[in-house]
Amino acid sequence: MASLVVKAEWTILQTGGRQVPVRGVALVIDGNRIAEITETPPSDVQTIEVKGGIALPGFVNLHNHTINAPLFRGIVDDLPRSAVGESKVYSMLMPIGALAVSHLDPDELEALVSLGLLEVMKSGATTMVDQFRPRQTCILELARAWGLRLYGAPYLFSPVASIGDATVAQAASGSFEGETGLDAFNQLFDRFDQGPRGLQRVILGPHAADSCAPQLLESVNRLALARDLLVTIHLAQSQGEVDRVRRERNMGCVDYMESTGLLREGVIFAHGVHLTEEELRRVHGAGARLAHCPTVFLRGGKAPHYAHFARQGLAVGIGTDAERMDIFSQMRASGFASKQATGASQAATAADLLRAATVNGADAIRRPDLGRIEVGATADIVIVDANKPHLQPINDPIRTLVWYATAGDIDTVIVDGKPVIRSGAALGLDEAAIIRRGAGATRKAWDEARKRGHFPPEAEPIRT
Repeated sequence: MASLVVKAEWTILQTGGRQVPVRGVALVIDGNRIAEITETPPSDVQTIEVKGGIALPGFVNLHNHTINAPLFRGIVDDLPRSAVGESKVYSMLMPIGALAVSHLDPDELEALVSLGLLEVMKSGATTMVDQFRPRQTCILELARAWGLRLYGAPYLFSPVASIGDATVAQAASGSFEGETGLDAFNQLFDRFDQGPRGLQRVILGPHAADSCAPQLLESVNRLALARDLLVTIHLAQSQGEVDRVRRERNMGCVDYMESTGLLREGVIFAHGVHLTEEELRRVHGAGARLAHCPTVFLRGGKAPHYAHFARQGLAVGIGTDAERMDIFSQMRASGFASKQATGASQAATAADLLRAATVNGADAIRRPDLGRIEVGATADIVIVDANKPHLQPINDPIRTLVWYATAGDIDTVIVDGKPVIRSGAALGLDEAAIIRRGAGATRKAWDEARKRGHFPPEAEPIRT
């Protein structure tokens, strides 16, 4: 029996393995599934209609750190290399992240996470893979309360003695969860994981190739295979990481993953910016997946792009890595970078990029029922209000979405058959209070970071 009808002028349907814009159809939802796609929907059930809108499958944000979006907004931008050293991950991002988790009280930490999660919720990402410190349990609690689909990956680190680089070891020791974090993972898994088709999943999240020693990664692999869980890990996100792995393990990053059992299907590598073409082909051949987060690198002067990864056969997914959690901006940035790098205007088409942000991400997390609008798929749907001057007139809805739309154009978000955003507002939430409390908690963390010398002077605003 139908529980909801969704109508827009255009709907991006999955047809014959392609995403095709179709005009004038409605989606009939039964529970959490798309039961029918029809021009004559029932009129006696709740109906969401956005006249002139474009309905598309919900985005899968394949790699993110929700806490980092508010925590580093306006701080990491424009920073010269001299301000952060070889790796801003270990010199700045990890220390300030650890400080926020340890210095803020539970209510303040929840306020900070709520602000980031509200941004995710309004971005059109109906599914998100997020890595976080295990003390940040509130992200799982909030996702459950707000009806969001979250694949939570609490960080795992190797003991300090197992890490050769002192800077990396010091940053990793901020996990506050014992030797590795596996005990905390097991506790969170028992408490929050809802199984293969649940809204909340707890998956394995070793931090990175240079902060995790072989013994930990081998343990992660055994546990993942035993429980049939996904694994996600940062890989080759900086040249420094590649050099450290080479120096400490006497092998390249992909060889290192293979040696621990993690070069396989069910593993999501974040970034891969410094992998060679041969290494990327091996990742593809092994069935592992890559989460492509373009703007966090583009703002730092590097230019990873969709076309580069696609040339090696990779069906990459899209993540935001907490740099403005807007999948539209990620698709557009990667598309423009692809065109600039290749000199070809047809490199990274709108259809390619939309597929990356939906179908590819869903396949990476083993959810072929997500990222698509077709009969039988889970009802994760986004509707963009296209009645805007920058979106009209519409020739090709997919090109309109990728090259011109923003998260601010989203009218409706439906997760698992239930609306969570309507008319651009989060249902049942006091957005003003979330913003006010989250900004206050963030400023408190900034003030403490300044006292402890973690806040680069170059990040301070210009003052008279």
